[in-house]
Amino acid sequence: MAHEIKLETVTNKAAQLNALLFTISGEFTGNPITDNLIELAHELSDSVACWLIEENAHRKES
Repeated sequence: MAHEIKLETVTNKAAQLNALLFTISGEFTGNPITDNLIELAHELSDSVACWLIEENAHRKES
């Protein structure tokens, strides 16, 4: 079953995730486990953001 994901919706969700991670990182610092989890989440969300930028550019070219 194929699902078409609206790029705008995903972009908004990625922005919300980045804002949440930024807020959390400001509130919960000093705990190595928490810091590592936040860093990992940032790395994962950055990959998604890069994909969204590339996908958006590709769709505009088409």
